[in-house]
Amino acid sequence: LLWSDQEAYPPNDYQTNIRPTFVQDCANCANMTPRGFPLAINMDNNSTTFTFANLSNLDRSKIYIDTTPSPPTVQVRVATMARFQTLVNGERVAGANVLIEDALGNDMYSLYTKGDGYTQWFALPSDFHLDIRGLGGGDNPNHFAMDEYEDSCSDGIDNDGDLTIDTADDDCDTLSGTRELSRYYYTAYSFGFGYDQGEFTLTDTTLQDTINLLNKAPTVFVTQSDGHSYRRVVNVSGSAHDGQLAGIYATDELAQWDQGGYVHEVQVKDPFTSEWSNAGLAVDTSGMDVGQVTRTNRPFSSWYYEIDMRDREEGDYVFEFRAFDGIDYSPIISKSIKLNTQPPTITVTSPSSFSTHSEGTVTFEGTAFDYYGCPIQCSVDIQDIFFHIEGPDFDITTPAEGGPDWSWTWDFSGQPRQSATYTFTVWASDTDFCESVVDECVPVVLTLTIDNSNSPPFISIITPQDGQRLSVSEGTVFEGVARDNDGAISRVDIEVQDVANGYLLVYSNSVSDFAPNGAWSLEWDSTHLMHDQQYLMRFRSYDGYDYSDWSELFIVADNPPDAGNSQPTFDQTGWSSEINLYCETNSQAQDRCTRAEINLLDYFEDPDPGQELILAVYDDEGTISDDHFGMVINVGMDGMAIYNPVSMFFYDTDMTTWTLENVVFVATDTYGSKINSNPITFSVTGIAFDISPPDDTSVPSNGVAVFTGVGLPGKTVTVTIAGNTVNNTVVGEDSFWSLGIPASRIDGSATPVFKYGGEDFHEDDFDNDDWTIRVGVSGGGGMGMGTIILILLVVIAAIGGFVYFFVELEEDEDEELDGTSEVKEEAEAEDAYAWAKEAYTEPGITEESPSEPESRLQEHDEHPGWLWDPDNEEWVPDSDHSDA
Repeated sequence: LLWSDQEAYPPNDYQTNIRPTFVQDCANCANMTPRGFPLAINMDNNSTTFTFANLSNLDRSKIYIDTTPSPPTVQVRVATMARFQTLVNGERVAGANVLIEDALGNDMYSLYTKGDGYTQWFALPSDFHLDIRGLGGGDNPNHFAMDEYEDSCSDGIDNDGDLTIDTADDDCDTLSGTRELSRYYYTAYSFGFGYDQGEFTLTDTTLQDTINLLNKAPTVFVTQSDGHSYRRVVNVSGSAHDGQLAGIYATDELAQWDQGGYVHEVQVKDPFTSEWSNAGLAVDTSGMDVGQVTRTNRPFSSWYYEIDMRDREEGDYVFEFRAFDGIDYSPIISKSIKLNTQPPTITVTSPSSFSTHSEGTVTFEGTAFDYYGCPIQCSVDIQDIFFHIEGPDFDITTPAEGGPDWSWTWDFSGQPRQSATYTFTVWASDTDFCESVVDECVPVVLTLTIDNSNSPPFISIITPQDGQRLSVSEGTVFEGVARDNDGAISRVDIEVQDVANGYLLVYSNSVSDFAPNGAWSLEWDSTHLMHDQQYLMRFRSYDGYDYSDWSELFIVADNPPDAGNSQPTFDQTGWSSEINLYCETNSQAQDRCTRAEINLLDYFEDPDPGQELILAVYDDEGTISDDHFGMVINVGMDGMAIYNPVSMFFYDTDMTTWTLENVVFVATDTYGSKINSNPITFSVTGIAFDISPPDDTSVPSNGVAVFTGVGLPGKTVTVTIAGNTVNNTVVGEDSFWSLGIPASRIDGSATPVFKYGGEDFHEDDFDNDDWTIRVGVSGGGGMGMGTIILILLVVIAAIGGFVYFFVELEEDEDEELDGTSEVKEEAEAEDAYAWAKEAYTEPGITEESPSEPESRLQEHDEHPGWLWDPDNEEWVPDSDHSDA
C-alpha cells in the first residue's frame, strides 16, 4: 500500500470529506477498491487501512508496508465475516433493516434482510495492526504489522467502547495474552414485525447470529360503556392502534416508528359465537389503505360492528372484542349491552276522558309495562312518562318520572283564567323507544275540560256588626276575614258612606296585609262621625282577577257631645242567638205558649258610676219588619225582657208569623250614649198534643211499656188504667215527653188513658197503632220468651208432681220452683226495658193502685192444676184440682 505523498488522499479534501473511490472496472485502472467486497466507509485518523477477511493464502506476513513508520499512516485490519437473521415469533422476517454500529456508536452498515430473513455477509474488523517503533521486544519498524505488540492494544482506537485506549485498557495484558477486543452494536427493525437492539464482540471466527424482533401488541377500544342500550340493531364502535400511540406526530416516520405496525383487523365474538375462529370482523372506517400509517391517521382508527338482533329476546348480552396486528392479538375487551326490541305500553287509570277539573291541578295515574327484565324484573327499563298537552294557545311536551306504577300532577293554575278543552297524549318510554316522541308506542289520548276560570273571592266582617252602635274613637278597628279558593287575596277595599247626606263617601281605604288564615284589620279615626247618625259601611276583597260582592252593614255612630262620657257596654258571654218557644195550635188558652225571659242587666253595663241605663227594644228605622217588636216584647224597669208569643195574636192570628227574627236590644245612658246587643231570634213552633205507643205493646211480666209524645213544655202528662193513676211525667223543654207503664200494674191486658191539660185522651182520639198493653204475650212470630217460660214451668211442675206423689218429700214452694226462678232471673238479666223502669221511677210521682182482694191467685185453662200468683209473680199448685 503506497501513497504518493505522506498526506491523505487529496480527492478527500484532506480529511474533510470521504469520497469513496469508484469500483475498479478495468484491469489497468488506478482504483484499488476490490470488486463486490462489503467494506464500511469511514474516516480514520490520517491513515490508509487495508482490511481483509476470509481470504486463502493471505495473512499479515504477506502484507508489506512501504511508508514512513508512524502510527496513523498505514493500518492493516484483520476482519471477520458476519451476517444476521431476523425472526419474530420464530418466523423469518424479510426486508428488516439491520443497522451495525461500532463501539463508539458510529454507523457502519445499514443492511436489509432477504427473503430467508438473512442479511448479506459483511466484514467487521476484529483486530488492528500498525508497523511502528518503540514497542518492547519488537523489531520495529520492519514494514510488516506482525510483531508481538503490533495489535489492537497499540492501534490508537477504543475498540470496546470503554473510553480507554490501548495499554490504558485493562484488557491489554501481555502477561496473560489478552488484548482489547472489538465490540459492535446492532439495531434491527421491521415495520409491522418488531424491533430489537443488542451487541456482540468479535473474535477471529466467522459470526452468524439470530435477531428476535419484539412486536408490540395492538390495543382496541370500544366507545360504548357497559350497559349501553340498543334498539333491535346493535352497532358497536371504537378505535384501535398498534404499538403505542402518542396522538398527533410531526412526521409520518415518527408515527410509524412509535406504533411499529398497524392493525390488520378487529375481531368481534358475539353472544352466539363460541370460538374466535368464527368471530365476526369489524368494518374499518378510517379511510386508510392497508398498512398506511401517517402522522394523523392509521387503519382502524375508527371502526364499527353491526348485528341485527330484532328477533332476540330483550335482555343483556355480552360481546368480546380484540385487535390483530399480523403478529399478536390485543387483550380481549368484554362489553355487556342492553337490547330493546319492543316499545313499552301504558295504561292511564285516572282521570277518565271527558272529565272536568277545576281545583288548579289534575293528577294522572296509571301503569307502564316493558319486557326488559322479564320475568323477574319486568318494566325495570321504564324511563319517563311523556305528556303532550294541547290546548288554546298551548302546546307542550313534558316528561314525568316513570315506573311500573306512576303518578304525575299537572298544575294548571297558571293557565289563562278560562274553561277550555285540552288534549293529553300520554306514552311511556324506555332506554331506546319513544324518548320525547311517540315513535312506535301506542299512546293514551285523553280529552279533559280544564276549568281554570277564576272563583271570585269572598269576605266576611267580624267588627263592626250590622246594626251596631259604634262608639267613635281615634282607633276604631275594622276586622274581618278575606279568602280566595283558587288563589290569594290582593287587597280589601273599605268605604264609609253617610246615609243622611245621600250616601256621601266620608272614608275609604284598602288593606293589603293578611294573616295566613286571611284575617285582616285596619284602624281608623272615626271621631268625625256625627252622633246618632247612620252610616253605611261597605267591604269587598280583590284576588287580582275579580272582586267579591260588597259586604254591607249599617252602624249608628255614638259620638255624644260630652266627651268625658263612656259608652255603655254589652257583654255577649252567655248570650244566645236563638230561643225556641212552643205554642199549642188547638188551644185558645192564655197559657198556650211558653215564654222567653232575659235579664238584660246581666249583659248591659254602664262604666260610668251613678248612671242608670234605659233598656229597650231597638227599632231599625231602615226596616219595617221590626216595628212591632217593641210592642210585643215587654222590657221592665228591672231589666227583664219578656216575650209571650200570645201577644202576637193581636197583630196576626197566623202562628207562623209569631217568630221574631234578629231582635236587638239597646241600652242608653243619661247622656244618650247607646250600645246595641247582638241579634237574638225568638223561634215559635206550633205543636199539638200527641201520643205514640211503643212498637210492641206486648211486654213481659216484669217489663215496661213506654209511650212517647209531644206536648207543651212544663205541662204534666198522666196515664191511668181502669181509672187508677199509674204514672205521670212533665213535658221537657224540647216539647217531647216519655212515660212508662209497668207490666206489674196490668192484669193480662189493659188500654191506658192519658190526661193532659185537664182533658182525657183515649185510643180512639188518635189515628195510630193499638194502645192495648198485653202482659206475658210475645208480639212476634214463632216461640217467644213467655211461651218458653210456660213450657219450662210445665216440665218442672210435672217433675215436682212426680216427686211429691212417689218420693213423698215435702218441699217449700220456692224450692219446687227453682227452675222457674232461674228462668225469671235470666229474663230479668235480658230485660230490654230496664232503662224505662229506671227512667220512670221519678221522685214525687206516686203510683196509686186499687185495693186488691186478699187472694189474687188466677186460674188459667191452659195450665190446669196451677194458679198464677201476681204478687209473687210465680206459679203455685192448685190444691182444689183433682190431680192434687
